[in-house]
Amino acid sequence: MLLELRNLTKVFVARGRRQVRAVDDVSLAIPEGATFGLVGESGSGKSTLARMIPRLIEPTSGEIVYQGQNLCHFSEKQMRAVRQEIQIVFQNPFSSLNPRMTVRQLVGEPLQIHRKASGASLDRQVLSMLETVGLQPEQANRLPHEFSGGQRQRIGIARALILHPKLLILDEPTSALDVSVQAQVLNLLLDLQQRLGLTYLLITHDLGVVHYLCDRAALLYLGAVVEQGPINWIFQRPSHPYTRALLDDVPSVDPDQRMLERVSLEADSFSVHWGGTGCRFAPRCPARQVAACTTVEPPLGALAESEHRVACHLAHPLLAGESV
Repeated sequence: MLLELRNLTKVFVARGRRQVRAVDDVSLAIPEGATFGLVGESGSGKSTLARMIPRLIEPTSGEIVYQGQNLCHFSEKQMRAVRQEIQIVFQNPFSSLNPRMTVRQLVGEPLQIHRKASGASLDRQVLSMLETVGLQPEQANRLPHEFSGGQRQRIGIARALILHPKLLILDEPTSALDVSVQAQVLNLLLDLQQRLGLTYLLITHDLGVVHYLCDRAALLYLGAVVEQGPINWIFQRPSHPYTRALLDDVPSVDPDQRMLERVSLEADSFSVHWGGTGCRFAPRCPARQVAACTTVEPPLGALAESEHRVACHLAHPLLAGESV
């Protein structure tokens, strides 16, 4: 297993000493060469989780096990070496690229920081990487504002790949792009994974992108995983009301799909205040119907398919043939 997160938690202290559990007891396992999707609305904690993996944000508790070693015990010097193997592609390429640096400087900077190359060798590696992501060598002396959004994202990908990482964290890599450009970037990511043997952790709110790229996925709500499993099971047999609601937001080309069958959420996650008892999704859940929904937090338990796990009181009794 390339990466395992074990009971990872991050607690921020807000004004008035109020604690906010941005990530709450999350456990994930990502095999080498796989693409794992982490899905959730804005405010679900997915970007905080992504930044904890290379310890850009320090976890409050839990373990980050990378290639069998717990990164939480690593010194800053040790983490510096590990971060060469764990790179992030950020959501907005315009804000993540220094506007005063040329593409040659932007892509080559990681090699200089880690003292991997200089001079002619650095230049050769930069130009080669630009070609790998679909850019031309003659574009190396241009500034970021001279490129389209899709081209800037390719620059961001080249910058992340220049150190030859094993794990690439993709934080909403296509959400700032037009639909046609999104498809080009997604196809590039698939091609790069096959050619370079990369492992991806995809952070997104778009289940359509997850279905296209991922092998497995986890749904995150208010910092906790509410459903997790192989991507086909999540799409064909969604077992949590939150998952079904997000799936209904994926555009359908089926003219017979009736709007009455769709699951709608009346509020967004920012307007929900979970008191720490009962299911954290209960205030918005259209299927809430048992007392336990508001009094006992459901554990993330396995369904009939052992790899498919869901945190919902309604899912487990129904599958076991019990009454609710």
